[in-house]
Amino acid sequence: MAPEFLRRKLMARDLRALEELFTRFYESVYKSAFFITRDRMLAEDVAQETFLKAYDKIEQLQDASRVEAWLIRIAMNKARDELRRRQRQAASMDDGPEPAGSTKDLPETRLLARELHLLINAAIDRLEPEYQDVIFLKYYRDYTTKKIAEVLQVPEGTVKTRLRKARSLIEAALREEGLIEALQAGGEPRAQGNRQ
Repeated sequence: MAPEFLRRKLMARDLRALEELFTRFYESVYKSAFFITRDRMLAEDVAQETFLKAYDKIEQLQDASRVEAWLIRIAMNKARDELRRRQRQAASMDDGPEPAGSTKDLPETRLLARELHLLINAAIDRLEPEYQDVIFLKYYRDYTTKKIAEVLQVPEGTVKTRLRKARSLIEAALREEGLIEALQAGGEPRAQGNRQ
C-alpha cells in the first residue's frame, strides 16, 4: 500500500492496514526500542505498544511518507518512558544490581571484545537522549544526516553538531577507562578499579 492510502485506511480503523504497518515497519521499530532498552522482551513490548499508539493517534501523522520516522520516534520515546518507569519501581523496591554472569570460560579474545562492547554501550547509555538518538540512527540504522534530521525533526546542522558532541563524549569515556591508549599500544584496557 502507498503511504497515503495506508494512512487513510488506518484513519478508517482498518485492521488490515494495521497489519500492513506492522509487517512493513516492525523491524525498524523493534531495533529502535532495543537500542534504548537493551532488553529483547522489553523491546518487543515497546514495539507492540508503538503500533497500538500509532493506530490510535494516526491523525497526528501529517506526512504519510514519513511514517517510519514517526514510528521510530514513538518507539524511542516509549522505550525511554518504560526505562524511567522501571527505574522508579526498582528504586522503590531498593533492589541492588543483578550480579554479572561468569566470563571465565570465554576465550580471552571474546572476553576483551565483550569488554569493549560493554564499555562502548555504557558510554552511550550515559549520553543524553538527544545524543543517543543520533548515535543510534547513524551507526545502528545507517541513516544519512538528512534522514536523521527528518526523523528527529531538527536541522541537519543540529544533527552534525550532536554527532560530533556524542562521538567526543564517547571517546572521553573510553579514554577515562584507559581503552583508547590500550588499543593504540596494542594492550588490554585497564580494569575499572585500577585507575591511577
